[in-house]
Amino acid sequence: RIKLEVSVNTNSPIGKIMVSKLGIIAGSGNLPQEIARLQQESGGEVVIAAIDQKNSFENFEHKYFALGSAGAVLDYFKKNSVEEIIIIGGVKRPDFKSLKVDLAGGVLISKILKQKILGDDNVLKIVADYIESKGFKVISPEKILKRRAAYGEIIVSKNSPSFDDKSDIETGKEVIKALGKLDVGQSVIVSNGYVFGIEAAEGTDNLIDRCAILRKEKKGGVLVKMSKSSQDMRLDVPVIGPDTIEKLAKNGFSGVAIEKDGVIIINPEKTKRLLDEKGVFLVFV
Repeated sequence: RIKLEVSVNTNSPIGKIMVSKLGIIAGSGNLPQEIARLQQESGGEVVIAAIDQKNSFENFEHKYFALGSAGAVLDYFKKNSVEEIIIIGGVKRPDFKSLKVDLAGGVLISKILKQKILGDDNVLKIVADYIESKGFKVISPEKILKRRAAYGEIIVSKNSPSFDDKSDIETGKEVIKALGKLDVGQSVIVSNGYVFGIEAAEGTDNLIDRCAILRKEKKGGVLVKMSKSSQDMRLDVPVIGPDTIEKLAKNGFSGVAIEKDGVIIINPEKTKRLLDEKGVFLVFV
């Protein structure tokens, strides 16, 4: 058995209200709801500006906005006396040149299009800097996730990486380190020394599906997920969770290696259970 520790900041007691009223700019996925729930359960208030129209927030104060409505979103937060904001969840990258925007959105698009490299980190950094220029503070989702009861719990993986898996993990680490300077890829899949895929705009789940098709063998290969060297940990924080483990198992991959203190585990209790049920290993690098 390999004991895998999820670190916790002991200076931030679990359950303590650190943000009295939290604003969330929410994309797709389950993480926006989890953060909202933790904020509410600890006695704080939450106000959600939802970008993904399909994501449900019926138990929380929320309003839906079009992607280019930057000014409307910030006005909504001001009216609700929000000072600290988290940007979380998936958002499909639009065609910036044809995106319908309000006045503030137009300013943002202009700043974004001036960039030579339109990587996710660059785009999000511009958005965060603009939000902070309007008097708000953009914080990391980890500040709220540290209230979770399971945060700091030891995760034990019954399965261990083989010698070949360990070699593939080292290869994956080097690839991510090299590409991180260009704001490319949080995840890579390696099998038998070959790099089968690097995460682009499609996301981790689609990366796993794509690489399963490319692999000649029916089983094997490792997902390596780390923060990029240029990563702003307030923004686009790398995550894995039950869906990741399910997807790896379904496609016959051996396991996943994640950066300690650099990747958030969504729903750690269910993730732990699935690791053993599906025969997938998890290690920290």
